[in-house]
Amino acid sequence: MSVIVVGRMTVEPANVEKLWRERKSDFEVIGKEAKAAGALHHRWGFGDGQVVIVDEWRDAASFQQFFESHALIPQLMQAAGVQGPPEFEILEAKTAPDEF
Repeated sequence: MSVIVVGRMTVEPANVEKLWRERKSDFEVIGKEAKAAGALHHRWGFGDGQVVIVDEWRDAASFQQFFESHALIPQLMQAAGVQGPPEFEILEAKTAPDEF
């Protein structure tokens, strides 16, 4: 059964968008490597002073191994000005009749 990973970071969303432009290839590398490591979906959400990621991974261990071992992720978080460590919630994914 796959898992949904919700990550919350305290950071100005404009900083992240700027980093997407300046270091696009780094984000593309991470995306490609995440897929190879078991990521099924990845989305970003921006709010007031925060950025949220919503991922689906084949299992929690795959996500944790990838996040904890990928050297580029903390570099990008620092460059964006993320305040403190991100907070993650890992939930069991379920398929429902109203899913789309």
